[in-house]
Amino acid sequence: MTPDEVIELAYSEFGKSFDAADEFNIKIGSDDGGRTLDLMINGEDNANFLRQEVPPNYNGFRTVIIYRYEPLYEVGSGEF
Repeated sequence: MTPDEVIELAYSEFGKSFDAADEFNIKIGSDDGGRTLDLMINGEDNANFLRQEVPPNYNGFRTVIIYRYEPLYEVGSGEF
């Protein structure tokens, strides 16, 4: 299975649980341990849900779940 096919399969399996506002994205990455399937989503709660649903290895790729969030403050702004 090609990397593009793995990405499409992952979208079809895991993307159906989220709407467009969650900004669910999948890409192929790599690190010292090999190739990874990086799943990115908005919000910690969505990431925790994905961690329950997605196996540690998916079609030969290690899975990595990353979430985006809005920080409570900006570094260097002087305000907390």
